[in-house]
Amino acid sequence: MSWNKTLLLLLVMAFGVVAQAAETRVFKNRFGEVKVPKNPRCVVSLHDFSLTVQLMELGVKPCGSTGRKKLMSEPLFRGVEHRFDVSGIQYVGGHKSPDLEAIAALKPDLILGLSYHRELKPILSAIAPVVILPVQEEGIKKYAGQLADLVGRRGSYQDQLKQYRWMLEEFHRLVPNPDSITVTTLEIYEDNFQLIGRGGIDEAIRDLGLGHPKAYKKARFHVPYSLERVGDFDADFIIDTYEPLLNTRQQTASFRESAQWRQLFAVRHGQFLYFNRSRYGESMGGLLGTASLLLSHIAERDRVSRAEEIRAKVR
Repeated sequence: MSWNKTLLLLLVMAFGVVAQAAETRVFKNRFGEVKVPKNPRCVVSLHDFSLTVQLMELGVKPCGSTGRKKLMSEPLFRGVEHRFDVSGIQYVGGHKSPDLEAIAALKPDLILGLSYHRELKPILSAIAPVVILPVQEEGIKKYAGQLADLVGRRGSYQDQLKQYRWMLEEFHRLVPNPDSITVTTLEIYEDNFQLIGRGGIDEAIRDLGLGHPKAYKKARFHVPYSLERVGDFDADFIIDTYEPLLNTRQQTASFRESAQWRQLFAVRHGQFLYFNRSRYGESMGGLLGTASLLLSHIAERDRVSRAEEIRAKVR
């Protein structure tokens, strides 16, 4: 008997198989069809920064969620802690290695995961229906709509979407040619950086129609680049995010004090934006928050253009 089958047998013996809800329906997306409860009472989220955040924004508190946890410390639900009451949400391990026993103990009637959780779907399905949502594959707006359908909060989602579309319209009213403004999103570490936009930043930038430097368009994302390469991605605006609960702001101070960093156009002209990513998750609220910040920091301010500075030097 395989390890997974053995563990599954132990879980079923310890906690029993959860009875299906009285009323069910079939939910279908790119990851297949699943029979789900019409009115789930206990939802387990396998990702805090996207699924748990979006559930809370819709007014649904999951009974369990993955999160971050350091030794001898309370678990941290990223993007949720400062915005919502997390009491009653049980920690069920990390998002890459959820605690199957803790999940089974909650006796959920719905489990939500991301595409990389598919390998766990067979064993988790013995506990409750498992729905995989396309956060990375189809973007925040589409997955959030699917999640809203699952938990019966379509109206709340439509309100979020309406607000977001208004912000896009307002940005385009103020900035008729947004593609002329270049933006680089990155994440700085102690001695390197990666091209990452957390909490819906990259999706909002695409929706706003903002441009990128040539090197950014050809670059690899989520891979380390050395400090010496940061100049390749100089832009009108550079956006970084930090997680204060993980102390990354202090740990990266030396990077921001380097000559390579200080000579960047965006830094020299006060167009480096440093956002606290714990304020927003990969959710509709994240898109709304990002759009609001970009509306204020780009559309509603006087700004300078790197292209104009280069042209002036050529003359």
